[in-house]
Amino acid sequence: MTRCCAVYGYECTRPASIGRFDLQPRYRTLSEAHEKARDKSKYHLTAVIVGDRIDDLLAFRLEAILSFIEHLDVIVTDPIEVGASNPFEAFPSTLPTHGRHDGGGATLMEDMFIGNSRAKFIGACLEHLEDEARSARTRFGDLLFKKVETFRQRRPLVEVSYFLLYSGLEAHARAVTNDPSSRHSSSVPITNLLVGYGFDVSVERPADLKRAMSTYTHLRNALFHNAQLEAEVNINGHITVLKLRDYYVELLLLVSLVVFKAVPFDDGHINWNSWIDRQPFK
Repeated sequence: MTRCCAVYGYECTRPASIGRFDLQPRYRTLSEAHEKARDKSKYHLTAVIVGDRIDDLLAFRLEAILSFIEHLDVIVTDPIEVGASNPFEAFPSTLPTHGRHDGGGATLMEDMFIGNSRAKFIGACLEHLEDEARSARTRFGDLLFKKVETFRQRRPLVEVSYFLLYSGLEAHARAVTNDPSSRHSSSVPITNLLVGYGFDVSVERPADLKRAMSTYTHLRNALFHNAQLEAEVNINGHITVLKLRDYYVELLLLVSLVVFKAVPFDDGHINWNSWIDRQPFK
């Protein structure tokens, strides 16, 4: 018999074959699919995953990937066996929730506008995670799963979210640049990683602190060591107070872009400077 997972809260309108499974949307109009997927008061059954070789681990990984795309918590159930009838009938149409927290809007455009772009990302991301040697070598799982956990928290706390973002980025950067924690301040491997990925950043940049990776490191250190949401730093002989709230969104958006770079994935519509100008697509 065919195995099937229910998907709650993911927006899709086009069927897609991805690796060893098919994604079948429940809604075919953009307005209805968007309304159901973005509802924060409950989870709506929006799609099913169907295939003969799907398992619990695939469901777990897929849940994180779809949540990353939506930047809302998405549920993918463990697979069950279904007959030849309509697979949607095997699952409840809604699930309750205490509230889904918006992580800042979807990171990819709707499939109604860009065809199979989302499906290609899902496939590429799964391929990276399923290549266990590659994933361990790049610490990609740390980067992706910690990013997703920032908005999956029952009550998101900025200090927890900031640490998750930074630690996931640092783990990926040190792994890819082969720079263990004993060698350099984390600003150095993070900068080297991002420059290699094509981002305009530096370790220090007094004239543009948002592009200085030391800014985010100072704030991580103040948060981790002193439980403070701001840091006093000496910049060119002047004491400057860095406030976490002034740089949190930049780090949040930057880490999403790094996930795409790490896969790697580019559908031609991602604005790689969006962590600065806040325009996600081009």
